[in-house]
Amino acid sequence: MIIEKGTMGKTIVAILAGGDSPEAEVSVNGAKFIHSILNREKYTPYLVYIKGKCWEAETENGQRFPIDKNDFSFTSPKGKIIFEYALILIHGTPGENGLLQGYFELMKIPYSSGGVCSSAVTFDKVICKRIVAETGVALAKDILLNKGDKIDVQEIIRKLSLPLFVKPNASGSSFGVTKVKTEAELLPAIENAFNEDDQVLIEEFLEGTEISCGIMIAQGKTYLFPPTEIVSKSEFFDYNAKYNGYSEEITPARISEKATKRVHESLLKIYKQTRCRGLVRIDFIIKNDIPYMIEVNSIPGMSSESIIPKESKVFGLSIPDLFDIIINETITQKC
Repeated sequence: MIIEKGTMGKTIVAILAGGDSPEAEVSVNGAKFIHSILNREKYTPYLVYIKGKCWEAETENGQRFPIDKNDFSFTSPKGKIIFEYALILIHGTPGENGLLQGYFELMKIPYSSGGVCSSAVTFDKVICKRIVAETGVALAKDILLNKGDKIDVQEIIRKLSLPLFVKPNASGSSFGVTKVKTEAELLPAIENAFNEDDQVLIEEFLEGTEISCGIMIAQGKTYLFPPTEIVSKSEFFDYNAKYNGYSEEITPARISEKATKRVHESLLKIYKQTRCRGLVRIDFIIKNDIPYMIEVNSIPGMSSESIIPKESKVFGLSIPDLFDIIINETITQKC
């Protein structure tokens, strides 16, 4: 028996998880959560695990079957399943940097995130900052290093002062990120960041309140979620703080109305300038009521403990309804 697209009026959805970055486990946790809450009256969802060239679909009984990339389908003992929508929940490569988006564009399969260009731009911290700078949104001063560049430690410190942050240019979840407090720590931090990427971004340290906030434009409506304040028990919002409970996340954030308004104004400028689509989360440091953009997360974490589900709840929107909106908005987009 062949199960074609749209069987029984339901959309056959592939929930993509895993990927090739250190964030694969985080992605899988979020994908399993979304799989558990997606409306079964409207969708027939399958988890699709991606690791390198190995793509596998998982059925309800836990069996896995290889994906045929020629038509984005899989065949089980019950027949052939042809996916008609891709819900991308992969952080890092290949889900957040435009690679998967390129595949789905070629296959004419609608998907949930921004397009190839938008994904590539928002994943590259430096390019994203240069494009966002044109909007007037405040940004930290930075220096970009390429692998093989001559490194002048004293010049870096002269330009940015101490402490400062060293981070891979294209990586997520704070892998390879170091807060540098002394001159002696700078070179090891740069080497650590180069282990994750061929480009390293060095940014000035901004003393202020760290917040993260979701935004989505769908069906002609702009959704500006309440900002979340992040109080990290670590030196900064690193992997342990994000995923292992080493932080307190307060929604809505304890910031002024003026700062909240400016965050929402900045969100809208960044979202439109970088041509985002679907649900996006953007991180800021609030200093003197001014939001400084840190980075754009084009595919935010989606576990039950992630920031966006908490913000959505405070906003008054359930996660099943939120994903209903995302799918309805993006499934009609031309690829």
